[in-house]
Amino acid sequence: MRKISFMVVDDSTIWQKLIKNFIEKHRGWKVIAIASDGKEAVEKYKKYSPDIVTMDVEMPFMDGITAVKNILQYDKNAYIIMVSSKGEEDIIRKALLMGAKDYIIKNSDFVKWEKRFQDNLDCYIKNKRNNFINNLIKNILFIIKKSIKL
Repeated sequence: MRKISFMVVDDSTIWQKLIKNFIEKHRGWKVIAIASDGKEAVEKYKKYSPDIVTMDVEMPFMDGITAVKNILQYDKNAYIIMVSSKGEEDIIRKALLMGAKDYIIKNSDFVKWEKRFQDNLDCYIKNKRNNFINNLIKNILFIIKKSIKL
């Protein structure tokens, strides 16, 4: 199985490095793009098509929630995880309602981070596998229907 690709979006270079190191060193996954604001995130998502995006909430030019909306308008299947120091219930709810798959608070301890990222990866892989199986079944049914009509 190929490595899962990530894009890290955060206006703090320290958090960019921390998240990138966490992803690549602790799991061996691959960060293919880094963005410093929501506007740049949307542009880089379109250019690199990462499997998973980690997105901060508060950033200049375009906030993370607006970036989530724009990315999902471009790709309804985008897998975006909010990673933010903002843990207010209304912000979390808004991000999840907008389409983010999860919301991880930056001050979580390492064990919690690792578990949440692994849970998200498992969910991502499961969804990909289910989509592949569903498409395979659709193709088989199409072939059967076509052969019956002949």
